[in-house]
Amino acid sequence: MKIISHKSKRFFASILVLLFAITVITVNPISVTAATSSSAGTSKVTLAKGTKYATDLYIIESGKPGPVVLIVGGVHGNETAGYTAAAKVTQWKVDKGTLLVLPKANKLAVDKKVRYLSSMGDLNRDFPQSSKESADNTLSRAIWAAVKKYDVDWLMDMHEGYDYYKSTSNSSVGQSLIYYPYKTKSTASTIVNTLNKEISTYYKKFTLLQYPVKGSLARAAGQYLGVHSFIFETCDNPSLSIRVNYQLKAAKTLLHKLDMM
Repeated sequence: MKIISHKSKRFFASILVLLFAITVITVNPISVTAATSSSAGTSKVTLAKGTKYATDLYIIESGKPGPVVLIVGGVHGNETAGYTAAAKVTQWKVDKGTLLVLPKANKLAVDKKVRYLSSMGDLNRDFPQSSKESADNTLSRAIWAAVKKYDVDWLMDMHEGYDYYKSTSNSSVGQSLIYYPYKTKSTASTIVNTLNKEISTYYKKFTLLQYPVKGSLARAAGQYLGVHSFIFETCDNPSLSIRVNYQLKAAKTLLHKLDMM
């Protein structure tokens, strides 16, 4: 009988280990992908890709488990503070969880500096208004799908209105935070109180309101997906820098409250 040397045995053992590793990777490629996707860093995907509504979603990963927060700007293209602030948020880093940022949700309207295009309708009314409905059009369906795909826990939609206080003569809700569902109230109150500490004029303070308008992303996500959602509204009277600062401070307060910053 031919005797196999120890050196040959070690060689064959190495070959077997290599073949086993190749088999695992081939049979279960998802585990390899998952390990890669959990690393820290910023990536970008395009929603409604290949259509005229295409817009970028930024994905900021901490590499550590934690909440998934989505910050949205530009649902209304003429509300400059929202999409300006959201663009700055794309440069942020988080200590845990995932931060998603959609800075120009309605890019066509942002580019034209209009609330919305008449051919599209108001994006802030295009999301499901019942549990059995789908979103209304290509853009809203793409955004709605992203909220579900990334399993969003918290959603902040950046807007701005006409005045400092809620008006009965028009649809303006003033400087406010409008939340849904009720379990969001505690964190919403923290955000409003933090901002109001630096505002001395009473009528310029932010107010806390419930029930975002039906058809809005915040209302639909809160009501039908259980997401902690709110619309954050700044008055368009102050300078752009002040309005943007309010938006950024609200976003930072939320992330601090969630121990993400």
